[in-house]
Amino acid sequence: MKKIREKVMLIMAIALAAVMLLSACAPAAPATPATPTAPAADASSDGEEDLIPAIVGFWGGTCEAPIFVAYENGFFRDAGLDVQMLRITQDVSVLMVNNELDSFMLTPAVFKAMQQGLELIIIDTLHIGCIQGVATPESGILTPADLEGRTVGVEQIGGIGQIQASSQMVLSGADPSTVDWRVFPNPQLELAMERGEIEAFIAFDPWAEIAMQNGMVRFFSNTHDEGLKEFFCCFLGMSSRSLEANPEMGRRLSQAFARACAYIEENPDEVAEMMIDRGYVAGDVELNAQLLRDYTWLAGNYEMLRSSFFEIWRQIYRAGALGSTPDDLEAYIQAMYETMVVFKG
Repeated sequence: MKKIREKVMLIMAIALAAVMLLSACAPAAPATPATPTAPAADASSDGEEDLIPAIVGFWGGTCEAPIFVAYENGFFRDAGLDVQMLRITQDVSVLMVNNELDSFMLTPAVFKAMQQGLELIIIDTLHIGCIQGVATPESGILTPADLEGRTVGVEQIGGIGQIQASSQMVLSGADPSTVDWRVFPNPQLELAMERGEIEAFIAFDPWAEIAMQNGMVRFFSNTHDEGLKEFFCCFLGMSSRSLEANPEMGRRLSQAFARACAYIEENPDEVAEMMIDRGYVAGDVELNAQLLRDYTWLAGNYEMLRSSFFEIWRQIYRAGALGSTPDDLEAYIQAMYETMVVFKG
């Protein structure tokens, strides 16, 4: 097992070094959405002059619903923010370095970059669930352990979907280094599977759910699987420089996102319809509504943020993607936690 882990660590470390940081809940949907309609000014606010300008980015994933709800329902403005929405179509690290982005929904796909100096901070929790793996029925792939020796598609080498599936393989005694991982844009993953180029794929929602509508079989889900569904996968991220320059922006972002999460919990069908009507996400209304119902929306939970942060780094370690073998893994993670998290919930 030690030799296997060392082999996997080397493979994943090399891959991670080469990966562009195109990270978050999903890349852009196939169709370009209509320009969002600016919400009406909140009559209870202290006036336009008191609003803090902020740029909030999004890719177009179902689980980015809090961003769309906070914008369309005026929750950002109610919290004292003048938000400009930005569809992210490039390496997010470039946007951060150039001060072109204040906040976005952060996934563990950027944890390694944060460890290596990307000026990004976690300020709150958002939800559990949003990454799934599907396979062709004839493949016989029913669990992550069945991926040994198989050809599997991912949107990003070293992304959190690959990390979590690899971690689950190791826990079951399987060897993730035997998997032939192949990269495709999310909208092309199902087509690649239909063409026989891959036998399975792992992706952010809604892509795997769409494939299941078309007869594919789910073998992995951090929304439903034991050992994964207990931990957050998406957090509220913010530029470290923006937070340092204006700590109040972070507090107001957390306030707006908490309200949006509560709204989604109560109104998943309405939110799904809005996201489809506005062109924010792919799929149909019912598919996205079911996904929103499946997720656990829970902003402002400090204890679960900490436990999720630690577990994700354990997954990265098990998957062989940590890049080193610390003498004390828990102390190593604690040191990262102290530099990567500033809770504002």
